[in-house]
Amino acid sequence: MLFIIKLIIIKHTGDFMIITIASGKGGVGKTTTSANLGVALSKIGKKTLIVDGDISMANLGLIFNFEKNRPSLHDVLSGECDVKDAIYKHKTGAHILPTSLSIEGYKRSDLDLFPEVISDVADDYDYVIIDAPAGLNRDMAIHLAIADKVLIVLTPELFSIADGIKIKQSSEMAGTSILGAVLNRTGRDFGEMGIDEIEMIVHEKVISTIPEDENIRNATLKRMSVIEYSPKSPSSKAYMELALKIVGSYVDMNKIEEEVYNKSFIDKVKRIFLRFKNK
Repeated sequence: MLFIIKLIIIKHTGDFMIITIASGKGGVGKTTTSANLGVALSKIGKKTLIVDGDISMANLGLIFNFEKNRPSLHDVLSGECDVKDAIYKHKTGAHILPTSLSIEGYKRSDLDLFPEVISDVADDYDYVIIDAPAGLNRDMAIHLAIADKVLIVLTPELFSIADGIKIKQSSEMAGTSILGAVLNRTGRDFGEMGIDEIEMIVHEKVISTIPEDENIRNATLKRMSVIEYSPKSPSSKAYMELALKIVGSYVDMNKIEEEVYNKSFIDKVKRIFLRFKNK
């Protein structure tokens, strides 16, 4: 109980938002969502830290080509260095706190230090995006408790939805509210579950749908976010729209005319965001 109370105090002492990206099932696109949402927030002018919170099965660093960088979160959680020494600025503008692929690094890590590590740097950012491990375990409980909001990543399949309900229940037990659900990899199957059906089962709003898009796979192979790799792609636009929703400046990206991209997709989004912000 004292541990949970401490976390609640931590997450309400700054002018920032910590968002844990969670899923009950692996392979639904949680890490891809964490990376691209973080990049999107950075592109619209929000100082953003993306944290690879999966200290046993790290993948986030691969997208940003930081998996070999030292020190990493493993070194921070083993008490070998300060957290600020393990944060790297990516060319997209996002700041990354990667976790190494080392099994030895994982064995040396003390996850009990994670809340303190995040609280030490959260004040420096507008948003801290934590890519949490899949499943329900003690590690996930810590990630849910430290967050201000939890964003659940689902696919339109029954098993994913069932696991998402468990994440919601665990978040409620930790005293952390749900920001909403991201429905990933839509449009693959004519028989997939619809948004209304999913919302009725989960009792949470689907705030974004990310379409099945080969550009995501291609971007990952190139060690890039899809926003870098193909800013005109359907998934890239969906992630930018999700970021705008989170900051409270919703714009329907489908209504932006094609000539936007002939100039600069990202620059135009920035101008749209600033116009809404100043209203």
